[in-house]
Amino acid sequence: MPLSSSQLRRYRRQVLGRHRVRTKAAALRFVNAVGFCYAFTPGPGGLPGLFDVLDTRSIDRMWSWAWQWKDELASRRRLFYGRLVRRKPTLIALAYVPHFFALTGNVGEPDDYLQAYREGRLGMLAKDVYEYLRRHGPCSTWVLRAHFVTGRGPSGALQRALVALQERCLIAKVGESEGSFSFIWDTFDRWLPQAVRAAGRVSGEAAAATLLERYLRTVGAAPERTAATLFEWPPVLFQRAVHGAAPRVVRDTLDGVPALVHRNCLRARP
Repeated sequence: MPLSSSQLRRYRRQVLGRHRVRTKAAALRFVNAVGFCYAFTPGPGGLPGLFDVLDTRSIDRMWSWAWQWKDELASRRRLFYGRLVRRKPTLIALAYVPHFFALTGNVGEPDDYLQAYREGRLGMLAKDVYEYLRRHGPCSTWVLRAHFVTGRGPSGALQRALVALQERCLIAKVGESEGSFSFIWDTFDRWLPQAVRAAGRVSGEAAAATLLERYLRTVGAAPERTAATLFEWPPVLFQRAVHGAAPRVVRDTLDGVPALVHRNCLRARP
């Protein structure tokens, strides 16, 4: 029998209902349980955000908790915080960081950024920002702005460069400057060298299959197009990920639309 939206909503309520988060430790347990989620509100692909499980009705308290905890947990290397899924702030369990890294095309060498630049996957400003961090070590956004933005000019280009470097796992947020609401950045390989080493033991296809299975285990099911759009992988890689995620992931329909369904969701049917 095809899966219905009501059955899927019931499954997702069950998954999230196991977590009522009021502490930093509970937030970390949630991220480790789901593998990766959005740092604040839910978003594309039906992927939950931390707000979905915060045990408070106060929006102000939600923002206060989530903002503080993501800084403290990331700066202590308990999880990774960055824009790795659909350019949204994302929390990623350390167990899954190597899989995201393995899909960037990086090989853990100092010239990874140059290869991306030569292939047109990284702009000149992003290249220059990376080289500055490599030479000077951890720097705040304000320091980078002072160096790369003229006077009081707009900083949009710098922000886009920082996002591009995050997406390619070339830099990481490693802290926040007290009182300035300014992130501190360092190169990814210096910040999480163990993730880079672990990524070297994972093929791109295996990494994609692992992330797809983990995503579907969290959300239960998703239209194939939705899942493909979420990860933005080449079509060939996406199809190989679907194949690699079997038999835990099967093709079915969701309200008549071709979908990928996790077997946990099928077992949860009434």
